[in-house]
Amino acid sequence: MVFFAVLIEAFDLIYIQRPHNYAIEAKSDKKDILRIKNAFQSMANELSVLTYDNAVWDQTYQYIDKINPHFTKNNFVKDAFISVNINGAHLYDKNSTPVWGKVYNKGFTKIISFPAFSKPSTFIENNLLISPQLLNENKGKPVSLSGYIHIENELILFAANSIFPSSAQGKSNGTLIYWRYVDKKVIKDLQKRAGIMFTINNISESSSQNSSPKDSLRTAEGNINISLPLFRESGSIDIYYQAPTRLFDVNWFNHSTVITLTSFSLILLTLTLLTHFIIIRPILRAGEQIKEIVQHNDRTSRFQTKRTDELGSLFNLIDLLLANIASQEQELISHNVKLQQISETDGLTQIANRRAFDLYMTKLFTIEAKGLPVSLLVCDVDYFKNYNDYHGHAKGDNALRLIATSLQRKLHQETDFVARYGGEEFVVILKNTNQDEAYAVAQNLLLSVTNLKIHHEKSPISPIVTLSIGIYSFNIPDEKHSPLGTMFYFEKADKALYLAKKEGRNRAAHYIENKILD
Repeated sequence: MVFFAVLIEAFDLIYIQRPHNYAIEAKSDKKDILRIKNAFQSMANELSVLTYDNAVWDQTYQYIDKINPHFTKNNFVKDAFISVNINGAHLYDKNSTPVWGKVYNKGFTKIISFPAFSKPSTFIENNLLISPQLLNENKGKPVSLSGYIHIENELILFAANSIFPSSAQGKSNGTLIYWRYVDKKVIKDLQKRAGIMFTINNISESSSQNSSPKDSLRTAEGNINISLPLFRESGSIDIYYQAPTRLFDVNWFNHSTVITLTSFSLILLTLTLLTHFIIIRPILRAGEQIKEIVQHNDRTSRFQTKRTDELGSLFNLIDLLLANIASQEQELISHNVKLQQISETDGLTQIANRRAFDLYMTKLFTIEAKGLPVSLLVCDVDYFKNYNDYHGHAKGDNALRLIATSLQRKLHQETDFVARYGGEEFVVILKNTNQDEAYAVAQNLLLSVTNLKIHHEKSPISPIVTLSIGIYSFNIPDEKHSPLGTMFYFEKADKALYLAKKEGRNRAAHYIENKILD
């Protein structure tokens, strides 16, 4: 009888509890591995966005055609490389011929040569430069590539993008490539993103498969080995890290277990078997199901028991409770989403409102890279009170809607932001945009409003509705110089708006330190 009890308990431990514990452990380890993969991918995505913004740009497009040396001199300075943490930038024409390039060493102390890009190798030419075939497959739209490569004995993160005008229309005339060394600083950033102190063990020239003991992703030493493929399966990054401490004992059969089983098996065996199969086991399974429901937030799972005893009644009541919770939770989520959208949308123009502008500015200072150039534009409809008084508020509201739509269409949704600040005032935020670039955008916005040709009978300056724009350009401060608040930057741009009005309206003016320039 004792042997039978031990046999039953051993079966439960070997075939039920231990596989279950291994499964939970493996699930947690897979989440950690996914976090590492996501960290590598998120860094590649960020560099891809940066490359897109500079490749799909009129000035870059015109440089490839006209080779204006002032473009690279003004835009690809050392501080720009350091600010966005790239070591290399290269421009190629549509025939894959190098047009311009610059490479800094890992410490950004000097310019070095990097033949793999300056004289593109076969791998670079066939895989990183955007070919006409890729453009055709993307229906003539800009093509972006990013990933990790091992070249000239260095692990490199790159992003490549086809060069287009700012409108992203027309034909591509080349490729822009940005890249950085995956050095200790970058690895530290990746570790921080993943929340795991991993180590790059080796860079393989061919993709490798992960190996691990049965039932577990861990090695005998407690490490987890993973392999991340390089771009175009050109190799792999072999990574390992120390797995978290195991929360269960693999060696289950010990002296204490034997004594306990021997002492109580004769007395409790019959009761234990009945209780285990009739009550305890169903409750344990129910507990595991409830745990799964809580962990995965799955409110659709149900017991659907056929039992008619007290446990059956309990499971049915839990099903009813889950159904009620799921219904209320879904309703609450729906209401919250609607309230969020309403609270950040201007009711008249259906673009962002002042609250959304304040939230965007706060996010800008907390998420974006320090030193990133940003320009704030404050736009005001000229003599709009006169327009309302003469043409009526209905036409005034329609004019604001047309202006809001025009401003929104002239901006990049990926990097720019427009909101109605109040009344006839609009605000525009341009990321990665310096003073001269902001002025060019402002001129486009002025022209877009005049092109609407909204008749204005009572404007002293024009027979149609016009705008005045104030511009304030700044860099996102570093941690030692915390942001001064949204109003500080708004007031600077508002002062520039005042000058634009003073100088005759229908124009844009800059604010620079203690001076205001138009």
